[in-house]
Amino acid sequence: MKRAFFLVMATALMALGNIVGGDCWAQVVVEEPTVVETPTVVETPTVVETPTVVEEPVVVSPTYVPIPAPQQEVITPAPASGGVWVGGHWDRTPDSWAWVGGGWVQPPFRNAYWTPGYWQHQGGQYVWENAHWAAANQGLIVNKPVAAPPVYPEVVPAAPAATAWQPGHWEWRGTWVWIPGTYVESVVPTATWVAGQWVQGALGWQWVPAHWQG
Repeated sequence: MKRAFFLVMATALMALGNIVGGDCWAQVVVEEPTVVETPTVVETPTVVETPTVVEEPVVVSPTYVPIPAPQQEVITPAPASGGVWVGGHWDRTPDSWAWVGGGWVQPPFRNAYWTPGYWQHQGGQYVWENAHWAAANQGLIVNKPVAAPPVYPEVVPAAPAATAWQPGHWEWRGTWVWIPGTYVESVVPTATWVAGQWVQGALGWQWVPAHWQG
């Protein structure tokens, strides 16, 4: 038994000696893990384009150019959302008149009123003010009356049936606004047209708009 043990041990030592004393060593290669680089994402900057504001040309005339008579149009039923019917109106371009049809519109603020385009008298010439929404402040009280500009000459067209001619006139709404003349239905046949005027009160002068009285 002891002899067999010594033979096994001798054989193992001889094998170990051959490995250690040999010319070649067993080389253990330890491979480094492959590093996968995360690609750098370069974000493209968001370009916010500034909206282009197209300014309408200022229309100036050395003389007053009469506004054409309004075209006839049919007022459609009001939409479910309500709104205000804005009648068709003429806009002035540098060369001619352009008709804009009426429609139902939501006023932009509570006390807004719609005023068609009109001519302003500035510096001896006439400047066209496009139709727009404005604040209703015609009842504004002032320290003293503000003189109205001269009345524009108008060509009165043929009268439709059962109507009365409402002459063009100036209205004070914090500034003077020209209201072109037009034919309107006369509620009372004997009604008379009363021009706007300044009325003095305890707090100052207040403008009373032109109206029909009958």
